[in-house]
Amino acid sequence: MIFNYHPKLVEHMIDQTPKAILGLIVVSSIYIWIYSGYIPLSYLLIWIFLQILFIVFRFVNAKVLAECVRDGSREKIRRHVVYFFISIVCSAFIWTGATILGLNFAPSPYELVSLIMIIGLLTGSVLSLVPIFYIYIIYFFLMITPQLAIMILCGEHIHISVVFLTIFYIPLIVLLSKTIYKNYLNTIESNDSLENNVCKLHQLSITDSLTKVYNRRHFFEVSQDLIVISQREDKIVSFLMIDIDYFKNINDTYGHQAGDEILISLSQEIKNIVRESDVFARIGGEEFALLLLNTSLEGAKTIAGKIRTIIEKKHFLYEKKHIKMTVSIGVSALSESITTLENLYQKADTQLYSAKKYGRNRVC
Repeated sequence: MIFNYHPKLVEHMIDQTPKAILGLIVVSSIYIWIYSGYIPLSYLLIWIFLQILFIVFRFVNAKVLAECVRDGSREKIRRHVVYFFISIVCSAFIWTGATILGLNFAPSPYELVSLIMIIGLLTGSVLSLVPIFYIYIIYFFLMITPQLAIMILCGEHIHISVVFLTIFYIPLIVLLSKTIYKNYLNTIESNDSLENNVCKLHQLSITDSLTKVYNRRHFFEVSQDLIVISQREDKIVSFLMIDIDYFKNINDTYGHQAGDEILISLSQEIKNIVRESDVFARIGGEEFALLLLNTSLEGAKTIAGKIRTIIEKKHFLYEKKHIKMTVSIGVSALSESITTLENLYQKADTQLYSAKKYGRNRVC
């Protein structure tokens, strides 16, 4: 649980990283300025080197985490959050070392300055670290506990007073952090729910409720755009109008529920044949349309023949009854005289009428 976070929470932490690094640089500079006259240069340089290592690692870690979030790899996100946690623990020890150096080499009450700086770091870290809440809480106590212990063990009366004041600060900052974390989480969950509902509504608006293929409105909207693009790129487009033969007889003989099952099964059969780039929709009661991209008239006739044959040979099952049926198909393609979606539709519809006129179960 400690390393598993919603990618958007991690993303928020990543977004705040530059500000956190800037704040860390400012506080570190203040520390160096205050203690440079007391702490030996060799110790101070080692501390500065460790702080630079942490800052560089945090910057690189944030960039890698950002790539993991973009890729959507939760396992990689978790692994690099673990690396981040390790670096945060190291940072807590670095700042504890800073306090110990101040305690050993600077006169009292300079350790008070260290405590105030640590509290400032923890408060400033709220916005950048709270999205990964449990890691922040561990960081918080790793930072504050050694400071309080030093104040109690080594301090004078004024230090003890500050310790008691700080104890009141601890639950307040934890409660504040928890509230901010819950607000982040609630906002993300609300946005995710809204996005899912929008996606579902969009899917419902473009899908036929019975067959789950595209509906008439979406088919003609998408087809119009695809035809314009194909003409611009000088590519051929073909159009199939598919109609179930004697569908009324099926409804009258087996009932409308059987008719609905036939429509669903037929839709799935055709979907299994067409390519992902093609556009297939139910545009009427038992009428379907299929737009074939980069397909000549001859190619469209071949596909139409395949659909007709598969439907003719299939036994559609409803309540243990085998129902046979056929389809008639009209085919058209873009040409010098057929240049619009409306032309394509009218020509295919005319050919469909011819297929029915000359006996059904055929392609025209």
